[in-house]
Amino acid sequence: MAIGERLKEEREAKKLTLDDIQKMTKIQTRYLYAIENENFEVMPGAFYVRAFIKEYAMAVNLNPEELMEEYHEDLPFNEQEASPALSRVQSSKKNTTTSVSSPAIFSFLPTVIVVLLIIGIVVVVWLFKQGTFSDLTSTGGENVTEQQEESNGGDTVELPPDSDAPAEEEDADNEEDAENEDETTEEDQEQEQEEEAASSSITLENHENNESTYELQLEEEELILSITSSDRNWLEVYDGNGETFYEKTLTAEEGTVEFDFSDKEQISLRFGAPNAIDIDVNDLDVELSEEINAGDVPRVYININR
Repeated sequence: MAIGERLKEEREAKKLTLDDIQKMTKIQTRYLYAIENENFEVMPGAFYVRAFIKEYAMAVNLNPEELMEEYHEDLPFNEQEASPALSRVQSSKKNTTTSVSSPAIFSFLPTVIVVLLIIGIVVVVWLFKQGTFSDLTSTGGENVTEQQEESNGGDTVELPPDSDAPAEEEDADNEEDAENEDETTEEDQEQEQEEEAASSSITLENHENNESTYELQLEEEELILSITSSDRNWLEVYDGNGETFYEKTLTAEEGTVEFDFSDKEQISLRFGAPNAIDIDVNDLDVELSEEINAGDVPRVYININR
């Protein structure tokens, strides 16, 4: 019995139609019909023949690995397709323009300037408290008095006494400026910490039976899903209600495809070449589980928490 007849027999034994299998596997009915009749030429490629047969087998409660091993010699695709030449890390962001970073020293200049300014203010305040400027003023006053006495033929000219009030007021102003600088620096640091704490994050919560569940903590109002593939890749994209956003083969020539999920609560993905795909959510890289192999057809669920 051929593999197509075997699958058809199991389906009919369970009283399932091809439409039922299509709903369970999301594989188009024409491909399911082609599998049962072993008309593999209509498939997108040998890789998808293996993937679709595995999905069909699981839908009718057959062990896909044992089935593939049993009919290994009968199938027309014994030679494995070449795996994608690029890894996910090498292929990610290949269309993104590299930004030129400014020299590191410029990022420290504002801090250095503020520190020097504070040190200068503290030194000036300390000199005022030590009476350095008062002594200089007094010395200058005495010299002026002596010169005036000599020019007036010995007559004494008394100058009005210096007042310490302006110096005290300047000291208070300088201290207040220093305190304002410290408060501004602390406010800037608190604002930076709040902005960092408010950034979005995505975490892989569970991976079982070739299904991965992620939790996305979203802090922005807009949610953009971006997908790129470095090779031919069968891709399906749905929301939590089963609405189809994409269902066809994604190629490297097509570039990055984007979908707006700003008003959705869940994202659902399924793809045929996990080593060739790169998935981003608002520029956050969705890292696939290490348990996913090159020949798997994984399903990914992303729950959105706002």
